[in-house]
Amino acid sequence: MENGYKEIDAVLEKMQEVLAAMREQDPDFYAKYPMQLITEAEEQAIQVVTEQWRLPNEYVYFLKQYVPEMVSWSTDEYINLDIYGAKDLQQGQLGYNFNPVTNEVITDWPNDYLVIASDEGDPYCINLLRGDTVIYTAEHGTGTWDFSIAYDNLVEFLHSVLRPREFDAEWESADNEEYEYYNVFISGAGSDKIKTLLFIKKTFSCDYSQAKAYLEAVPLLVFKGIGQVATNIEGELKSIGADYEMRKISFGEFISQSAKK
Repeated sequence: MENGYKEIDAVLEKMQEVLAAMREQDPDFYAKYPMQLITEAEEQAIQVVTEQWRLPNEYVYFLKQYVPEMVSWSTDEYINLDIYGAKDLQQGQLGYNFNPVTNEVITDWPNDYLVIASDEGDPYCINLLRGDTVIYTAEHGTGTWDFSIAYDNLVEFLHSVLRPREFDAEWESADNEEYEYYNVFISGAGSDKIKTLLFIKKTFSCDYSQAKAYLEAVPLLVFKGIGQVATNIEGELKSIGADYEMRKISFGEFISQSAKK
């Protein structure tokens, strides 16, 4: 468990660095709307939530260290993800397990699911019956809650907010330019499995479980097409530390593969 705490400390330090960089890029905006992670929650706030819920020790440790002020995470994975601190945790349950307008308990909400974060209404939860920090999520507004595992633990979930937005690849070419074509494969998890899984999730628009299944079945074709875009994909895979292979193919192979899609 101590090792788990060290991992939380490390990811929180990285989150601090991300926020510092954002404030530096737009100091006037963030002077008006401060965004920071204050260390050490108030004892009373921790006492309130630990008395109300039987929380995993790892999550309690996180709550003691994560005291957000106007923090909302926006990445390729999330629109505006709010991760609740100890002061916000009770408020974060409203609309899921309790309707504050009608003052009624919402009966279709699973009693043991605690919402620890929300992205534009989509909840991220832990199941208090398990005693661990496996993260579940479901899409809101569908009429029923169809939960699936999003991340295997809290640390993986926290790492997911550190992936910056990617810029769309843009390229221009002359009409008579002669193209080269490539296949790009992921051949292994590389140095950072979480980043590789997030890349797969984004590329295939799939959930975390399916991304893991794809990674277990490498080599995984993640792109086929012209060389300029393949080079951009290669650069992204290098940046996240993934194991990959880029193979040049003929125009005939490219057309044949495209027809089979």
